[in-house]
Amino acid sequence: MTRDESGSVAIEFAFVAAVFLAILFGIISYGFQFATRIALSYAVTEGGRAAVAGLDAGQRETYATNAINRALVAYSPLIDPASAALDFQETEDTQGNRLLVRIDYTDTRFSLLPFIPTPEATMRVETTFVVTDPSG
Repeated sequence: MTRDESGSVAIEFAFVAAVFLAILFGIISYGFQFATRIALSYAVTEGGRAAVAGLDAGQRETYATNAINRALVAYSPLIDPASAALDFQETEDTQGNRLLVRIDYTDTRFSLLPFIPTPEATMRVETTFVVTDPSG
């Protein structure tokens, strides 16, 4: 007695393909989220570095804004510069001026699949730079 097993491979492939594609799209989605976070960190760092060159608070904010915008535009296929909100806070203490540079980024383009965890609604990336007078 012989058994007809001609469709069994297609059924097994359907079970395996569903799991494989879920894992594949999860990796791709997470990769986009991770790349976005790295690009935002780079933009904040460039903004802080540019701000250190300013002589007063207004000039530091202008330099930082320009540098951040240039970095965000460079990553524009991945990042939407219009979704980024910039924030600068400068405080003074005994060690010098502390400049906090922050980007709050809101983007829902990476919420593609319902079974993949989405990132928080707003990605916040910030860094603090200390601006001192080297002459004392």
